[in-house]
Amino acid sequence: MNQTNFNLIKGQMPKTDIDRLMEKRITKESTLPPLKPLFKMFDSPCFYRGELTADCGKAKSGKTTFLSLIMSCAIGQKDLLNLVRTSDDPLKVLWIDTEQSQQSTQEILSKRIFPMADNDLNERLFAFNLRGMGYEARSKMVTIAINHIKPDLVIIDGIKDLMTDINDAVQATIIMEHLMALAEVNNCCIVCVLHQNKSEADRNMRGSIGTELTNKAFEVFQCEMADESGVFKVVQTYSRKQKMKQKLYYQLDDNGLPTVCDNYCEQPRDEKGRWVKKTVNLDLARFFNDAMEGRTQRKFNELMAVAMKKYGVSDAQAYYRLVREAEEQGIIRKMEHPDTKDTWVELTDDNALPF
Repeated sequence: MNQTNFNLIKGQMPKTDIDRLMEKRITKESTLPPLKPLFKMFDSPCFYRGELTADCGKAKSGKTTFLSLIMSCAIGQKDLLNLVRTSDDPLKVLWIDTEQSQQSTQEILSKRIFPMADNDLNERLFAFNLRGMGYEARSKMVTIAINHIKPDLVIIDGIKDLMTDINDAVQATIIMEHLMALAEVNNCCIVCVLHQNKSEADRNMRGSIGTELTNKAFEVFQCEMADESGVFKVVQTYSRKQKMKQKLYYQLDDNGLPTVCDNYCEQPRDEKGRWVKKTVNLDLARFFNDAMEGRTQRKFNELMAVAMKKYGVSDAQAYYRLVREAEEQGIIRKMEHPDTKDTWVELTDDNALPF
């Protein structure tokens, strides 16, 4: 007996396409569950249940290191490097590694994730290395693992290995739709790791799968080298909810564990992506005098743009730090324009009246 006849016997009319469509209707009175982030980073919610998150970057840009930090915070210490787990209880994590050797996966577990987590919760972290499988088998195993383990957080490193051609738009659409359905049904966050294009100037994720992931992801994190000495940077480049303003700077200690770089001044690059020598031992008086370009007063944002260009200060946080230091030394003072309410900066060694 088919399903239609069975429904009729029970006195139920079979569902039509219109019925299924109307079930998906959203109104302002619809009762919907709130979005639930797994973490907060710099007090900004991130890594939401039921959604996809993208982790991208060039080769060797710290993508897996950043995700090791996320996994460690999920299963162990609640607060790590400006990242805070939103639940008191540890989360269940599924890590699918398709790129590295089995030995590398195990080394990251034993020498990075568990030491940062400060525990050895094997029952909370399920790591699988699928590098030796074909793409169809890998895709099937990902589905089986998510449905069986029921994790809170899923890491797929890397997503391109679930398809034959990263430029196949049809495969890319199918994979993204499937992962979105898995995230929604299992109420978990699925993090997809993907490389960016090789050109230093091109920050887009590779191929059709990168385009589709950009369109479907709830948020995107970008990992990169901040300078040639080994400092890494993580920035949230996109979010459908609350955009994260701060950037995470870290470096690896002698044990290979990430440590935060506070008040870091990022090393700039030229238009071809080559490192430019970073300014050291900055003369703050000269710095702000040069940025004023012969004036005694300037709008805060205008001054910031000029100063960053002249001295290669490519990170806003570093500029704000320089402003604070110059204020403390009495070199400049900030003030509010009485009419426009804009913030201005004035050199304090000049006797001109404000405005």
